[in-house]
Amino acid sequence: MQIENCGGLILGGGKGSRMGGIDKGSLNLNGKSFLCRVEDVLDFLPEKLYAGNGESRFTTVYEEFAGCGPLGGIYAGLSCTKCSGLFVAACDTPLLTDNFVRFMIQRAGDGVTISQTPDGRLQPLGAVYHRDVLSVIGQMLQNGQRRLMGLLERVPVQVVPLAGTEFENVHFNVNTPEDLAVLREMRILDNDVRFC
Repeated sequence: MQIENCGGLILGGGKGSRMGGIDKGSLNLNGKSFLCRVEDVLDFLPEKLYAGNGESRFTTVYEEFAGCGPLGGIYAGLSCTKCSGLFVAACDTPLLTDNFVRFMIQRAGDGVTISQTPDGRLQPLGAVYHRDVLSVIGQMLQNGQRRLMGLLERVPVQVVPLAGTEFENVHFNVNTPEDLAVLREMRILDNDVRFC
């Protein structure tokens, strides 16, 4: 896929229940919120969309299937994009880089293009979703099926291994206070968030 034919979509952090109700996008890394960092990474793309609660400088898309997790947000983004596909990022991935986004888009084809971390895990976010999967997602959501991995069983999937690349850690996401502590141990997180 050509970069000029791919937009960007940020998925908001949901309820943040595993973070004690804290909006994960509002956490800070080196003086910038996680959400702002991801916006900056995707800012070079021709179309910039946001699905979730809270405010973003990107265009917020209406979620027909609100409360259906990432799949509902991806459906909303693909429903309104003018591009051939979307690079979909979670707001809680502060180590994402624009070089990784370019790397994935350049390898994207039809269906879904995902990466595989060195430990063998498939990453359905930080991935490229071609607009041709929209109808499949719609059918799944109408049938009450919300599993993102379930989509990967129904559409063409390209897997891009990250082992041996500079992108081995880009998928580090912050879901829990323990994840936050790992970033603190890496000495790159600058804020002092307290948990009850």
